[in-house]
Parts: sequence; structure tokens; C-alpha cells
Amino acid sequence: MKKIIFGTAMFFAVQIGFAQSQDAQTFVDNMGVKVQIEGAKKQILPAIDTAKVNEFTKEFDALASTFITDFTKLIDESYDATEIKDANKKYAETKEMTQIAPKDTAAFEQKVNALQAEVGMSMQGLVMKYASAEALQEAQE
Repeated sequence: MKKIIFGTAMFFAVQIGFAQSQDAQTFVDNMGVKVQIEGAKKQILPAIDTAKVNEFTKEFDALASTFITDFTKLIDESYDATEIKDANKKYAETKEMTQIAPKDTAAFEQKVNALQAEVGMSMQGLVMKYASAEALQEAQE
């Protein structure tokens, strides 16, 4: 009997965790993070060697996907689930983002800054790896 109750409790815990993660994903989508990343990609593409665009795009998209996943996890753990759900509901109705505060603003900002720095360095590495010789020369001048 204990196994059945424990199994049921674990099932609901997993379902609640999934729901929170889904709400966090929706919140990140509503923030326009993917659109901003695509905008950055469009700005970088002219500097990429035309023969290497496909490889660059594949690596860039993988990096962007990892960033979005990590950022979503950060949102999920740093914000109140009810506030995220309410913000998503308001966005669905009005297309206006609700400003909500993380549980610990200082810790959240520190983690976001670290994540952004890591992604920034990775992006810089991609550009150095795939940029055309002319673009690299212009950047040094």
C-alpha cells in the first residue's frame, strides 16, 4: 500500500514540475528571447564566410537552444510559479508583459550575468571560427 501511495505522490510531483517548467517556457517565449536571439543571428550572418554559413547556423542554433533551456530553468527556479502563470495568462489576453520580481533578485541577476557572459564568450568563439577573413580584418582595424 505504501508503494502505491508513494508512486502516486511521485507521479503528481513530476506532473507539477512539468507544469511549472512549461509555464516558465511560455514566459520565456512571451519575453521574446528567441526573437532577440534570431535578431542577433541576422546581424552576425553577414560577417560569416559564405562557405561556412550552414555549419555556423547549426552551432549557433544549438548554442541558442542551450541558452534558452538554461534561462528557462533559471526562470523556473527563481520566480514564483503562480506569478509566472498569472503573467502568462495576462499576456495571452493583452499581449502585454507583466513585470514580476524574482524571489531573490541579487542571486537571479548574478546567475543571469554568468549565463550571459558564458553565452557571449561562446558566440564570440563562433564568430571567430566562422567569420570571413575580410570581416576579421575589419574588426581588427
